[in-house]
Amino acid sequence: MKLKFFCPYWGMRHLSLYTALAQIKAAGYDGVELAIDPDTDVYNQAVPLCTKYNLLLIAQHPYGKGNTVSEHLQDYSRKLEMIMALKPVMVNCHTGRDYYNIAQNLQFLKAAAQLSEKYQVPVAHETHRGRFSFCTTATNRYLKAFPQLALTADFSHWCVVSESLLTEQKKLMNKVIPHCVHLHARVGYAQGPQVPNPAAPAYSQELKAHMKWWKQMVKQHIKNGKDQLTITCEFGPPPYLPPGSYTRDAAVTQWELNLFMKNYLTKNLLK
Repeated sequence: MKLKFFCPYWGMRHLSLYTALAQIKAAGYDGVELAIDPDTDVYNQAVPLCTKYNLLLIAQHPYGKGNTVSEHLQDYSRKLEMIMALKPVMVNCHTGRDYYNIAQNLQFLKAAAQLSEKYQVPVAHETHRGRFSFCTTATNRYLKAFPQLALTADFSHWCVVSESLLTEQKKLMNKVIPHCVHLHARVGYAQGPQVPNPAAPAYSQELKAHMKWWKQMVKQHIKNGKDQLTITCEFGPPPYLPPGSYTRDAAVTQWELNLFMKNYLTKNLLK
């Protein structure tokens, strides 16, 4: 089993994409996870610059919007098709709304599946607050209604929603994890989607809980005959990064947090 590490462009937008990708490559990442709005210059820059730096591209699609379900679906589908035309490794989608009913959100999942088949680009839907997949129970309902559902695992969001480390939801997690095809390696806690510092002893229980889920993902990938797992180290910038995040006596930056997570998982995830 190989681990392929991706760095988020999220939090690096003060740099040009050219400069950011050079930094990402120099840090030893295999690729970049890049939110691509087809209506911006990033759309035309992404593939040439990833090719230049020999970086794999995971495209992120968080940009669907509309005043009605119909308008939202149309905008979501239009932008997703344009993103898939770039032929990224995969597309990670922020899909639907937590307040849409199952039938409404299923329209988005079915549209994404059709486009994935058309372009032969895998699509995964992120477990995320505000989306159809905002908690374990809701997500399990969609697994029953749409068994082919593929997910990006960002369990930090579920920790916030449930105000817990999901210790009483093991059965639900066991049903979800086999559907997780991509990992967002961020450590959440009961009151937020991102601990100030996963290396700090104060957050050892949170790191341990997330590692248990992530190792379960690795075992499931091996069982399914997969030879690699894609991982985006996705600690975010402020306000995700709380004030007063420290390692020893030095403030921790988003960049340092993600490098810590990359190095930590390289050493520990396959043990």
